Amino acid sequence: MMQKLLQKLKTATVIALISVFVLLSSGWTSTAVAQNPMDQLVTGYVSKVNVADLGQAIFFYEELLGMERDTSEDTDRWTQFFYPNVPDTKIGVYEGQPTGTGEAALTLVVAHIEFARDVLISQGIEVSPIQDVGEGVLLAFFKDFDGNSLTLRENRWF
Repeated sequence: MMQKLLQKLKTATVIALISVFVLLSSGWTSTAVAQNPMDQLVTGYVSKVNVADLGQAIFFYEELLGMERDTSEDTDRWTQFFYPNVPDTKIGVYEGQPTGTGEAALTLVVAHIEFARDVLISQGIEVSPIQDVGEGVLLAFFKDFDGNSLTLRENRWF
């Protein structure tokens, strides 16, 4: 039963990543999207997943899903994985209280978090104050119309 669940998760993850890659590389864009300031601010995506055991998660994403590990931002409770053909689209794994998919957050990596936050607020979107979570990472949180959590993230490397 666990093997079937893992296979379904692997298939769903691969389909999601391929879909993002196809949409991003297809050049499909509208005039509205091309003129939106967020289009110029977002430099990548990190989807965060909470797990109970980081070591087990590393095995799962590397060995079972065949993803590569990006250790450049590792902490004792965080690491990231990606597929080489979509290096700026990552899954971030955080060892903490597992929440399941209902609490996963899509993270938009931006070059300038203050400006990105201001753009969202100007569109009527409620955004949390910017939080410095250490190691050069700034975060601000907001929700879509359905209450799904999203995060702005700026990586400041000194």
